[in-house]
Amino acid sequence: MNKYLIGTDIGTTGTKSMLFSEDGELLSHAYAAYSMRTPALDRCEQDAEDWWRAVVETVRTVVKEADAADKVAAISLSLQGGTLVPVDAKLRPLRPAIVWSDNRCATQAKAFAERFGAFYMYEKTGWRLSGGLNAMQIAWLRENEPAVFSATDKFLSVPDYISAKMTGRAAVDISDVGINQLADIRASAYDSTILDFVGIREQQLGEIVSSGDVIGRLTGEAKTELGLTGDVVLCAGAHDQYAALLGAGVTEAGDVLIGTGTAWVVTAMTDQPNFESGFAQSVSAMPGKWGSLVSLSTGGLCLDWLRGSIALGAGEAEKIPYHILNEQAARRTAGSVMFFPYFSGTTYPIHDERMKASFVGLDLSHDRYDMARAVIEGVTFQTVWTLEAFERQYGIGQLKMSGGATKSALWTQLVADIAGRPVSIPATPDMACVGAAILAGVGCGVFASPREGYEKLAVNEYTVAPNLQNAAKYEALLSQYKERAQALSAVYAL
Repeated sequence: MNKYLIGTDIGTTGTKSMLFSEDGELLSHAYAAYSMRTPALDRCEQDAEDWWRAVVETVRTVVKEADAADKVAAISLSLQGGTLVPVDAKLRPLRPAIVWSDNRCATQAKAFAERFGAFYMYEKTGWRLSGGLNAMQIAWLRENEPAVFSATDKFLSVPDYISAKMTGRAAVDISDVGINQLADIRASAYDSTILDFVGIREQQLGEIVSSGDVIGRLTGEAKTELGLTGDVVLCAGAHDQYAALLGAGVTEAGDVLIGTGTAWVVTAMTDQPNFESGFAQSVSAMPGKWGSLVSLSTGGLCLDWLRGSIALGAGEAEKIPYHILNEQAARRTAGSVMFFPYFSGTTYPIHDERMKASFVGLDLSHDRYDMARAVIEGVTFQTVWTLEAFERQYGIGQLKMSGGATKSALWTQLVADIAGRPVSIPATPDMACVGAAILAGVGCGVFASPREGYEKLAVNEYTVAPNLQNAAKYEALLSQYKERAQALSAVYAL
């Protein structure tokens, strides 16, 4: 019997699930959204149970549409990293999850740096010391919510929380554990120095596993909720960027993927980690390979913010649809307004968490569509600035792009034009789901390797070529963007 595989991507604003047959046919897909709350300045929270409800909804939908309740062999997950949920012994969240884009923990990060040096965290975890990731979030809970801290049985992130819901075993894959800033990724083990600083024991964290490992069989309760009846295993997935690398076929050193979601992330496949680069380093989902990445934490969120705050429609009661924003923005003059997408500060090439998002050049002739054009260009300028650093460090072979922004002809063309190179784009934007499904197939024995899985599940691609007539114009605008970003950094230093 043809076995079916489910890849589920649990993102920051919603969850997607895709159902594949083992011979590569996409049978069904589904999406469920949830909200993120900002209860105070620099704070971002979610209801962890919303993730589970979205997983249940999307899996039930794809299974029902394909009449596949007894055909699914394995599930694997692609996941947002760096989000923390403290739970009790019955896996009940003790407070809202603290999301990776939260910046409340600057004091704890400063204390860690003063004690051990900021480089210690990067050298061990592959990620620069941050006040927005699990280690410092736990330290913040200990100092600010001691009752929650004391009552916590386990401090989980998205992968180990959902795996525990599915199988009873809390497990986190090695590509996710680095961003949590609790483990030595080269040793594939939790770091005692970090654990001592935040005040917890290893037993309070999820087990570290490799991408594609079988975590366990789904419990009867989980199968009932998910609408499954067969013998189904959960296989360890990957951080969403590394799952997307696999799904997009970025498997050779030097190939680069621009992932476009709530955050925009530039990720290069490498043979070895490079801790001198300043880029985030992690074990990839491809055996023997590493991934090197830089994240623009509010990339896609910038346009969401514009729609929710400025780009409103009839009676100012509804958001203007994305396609209208794109159509109108495409008609506006390039570079007439510049936007700097630093809602959560910036980490690269400028490292300054004090910086804030800014429009430069607004006058009374500009409207919401000029601002939309500026947002789209600004995110692209920042991304290409990062690409230039990757080019110097690794060289760039293939350049691919996935995620929500690939639905925009304006955005994909701007990436090609400003980068000055062709961009390959998978026909479906949900590469993280594809990568997760590949890992599900590896774990349950349907595929002998991730590469074989990609060859079976690979989706069609198209290429956007740069418009060479725009090259000089965008080269000048990018130079201007860099100069103004440096000037803004000096302003926020005052």
